Amino acid sequence: MQLLLLLLAVVLVAAEPAAAISMMPMELYFTPGELARIAGYGEEPVSTVVVSGQVACELCLCPGSDLLTFELPGAKVEVACETEGPNTQANSVFTATDEFGNFTLHLPSRLHATPSLENACVVKVLQLPPDSACGLRHRPAASYRIRPSSSLSSSADGFRAYTAGVIRLQHGGTPSGECVQVEDRVDK
Repeated sequence: MQLLLLLLAVVLVAAEPAAAISMMPMELYFTPGELARIAGYGEEPVSTVVVSGQVACELCLCPGSDLLTFELPGAKVEVACETEGPNTQANSVFTATDEFGNFTLHLPSRLHATPSLENACVVKVLQLPPDSACGLRHRPAASYRIRPSSSLSSSADGFRAYTAGVIRLQHGGTPSGECVQVEDRVDK
């Protein structure tokens, strides 16, 4: 009987370290870089997430005139995503629009796992070229929602595309509602 109790005590003592090890978090054994690589967010991306759109200026010279729309090259654009944690700057990506007013931003891999990106991320136009006819005066802190892009398969081969569509800024003069819209003139 004593031999059985001794054997049982040895088994319990031997099993205790294994149970303790299985309860220790991985953070104790791996560096943050190793954890990121294990999770699939290392230097070689396993997925790609892009946000695209266009920044345009609507200009109405006077009431009743045609509404002029033209692209804004050189506008500074930000995609900002709300995530948990104090470092909000790390959750923003910046670019400038090309000669056609288009932009495409690749989100960093740390944001790929953000649930509901279309609810967590917004596009902001931060700065316009100095010679721009449009201004940010009317909506300086405006943010524009993104939505899954319909032009590309939304999750094929780890590729997800979102769009902000066309962000239409207006000249501070005549409101665009007082101009003749191009669609209003077609075959009436």
